[in-house]
Amino acid sequence: MTPVESLAKAGLITDAITSYKISRLADQKNDGEITFGALDDTKFDPNTLVTLNNVNTQGFWEANLDAISVDGQDSGLTGRTAIIDTGTTLIIAPPSDAAAVMSAIPGAQSDGQGGFTIPCGTNATIALTFGGTQFEIDPRDLSFVPVNQNDLTGDCVAGISSGEVGGAQEWLVGDVFIKNAYFSTD
Repeated sequence: MTPVESLAKAGLITDAITSYKISRLADQKNDGEITFGALDDTKFDPNTLVTLNNVNTQGFWEANLDAISVDGQDSGLTGRTAIIDTGTTLIIAPPSDAAAVMSAIPGAQSDGQGGFTIPCGTNATIALTFGGTQFEIDPRDLSFVPVNQNDLTGDCVAGISSGEVGGAQEWLVGDVFIKNAYFSTD
């Protein structure tokens, strides 16, 4: 059992769930929080809540990834799953998937080592669909740090890179990209 499942079984928390509110540094808010055993509905719009089943039996929170789109255009990538990782803000996708997504972003380039660069001022949006609901990634979250710290208008390191997380169609998704997702342990 996970720690949260153990706490719920022992009656120390109401439900075997954990919820997170993570702020973007650029928004200059310091209102992040973690809630064990409940959802804090003051931190999200309850009408947007999506419940997803965990498809992983090895301790990760993983859900079926229905679709991936760039600027509203479906990438055609299907049959994927995504581990939701609250410890990272990156997306790591299988190499061919990452290349397909990044090729749809104007100005994106491979760095030759599995990563990508994109124009720092990109307005491209990537959306991941879970449970029939599309979650858009804010373009500010796609651009990490400038390649050249003295040129904020040049290229930035992209928040998506290629790598092998597990299976050939398994993604790793940092939860700042996913808003209002609840994973059941059923």
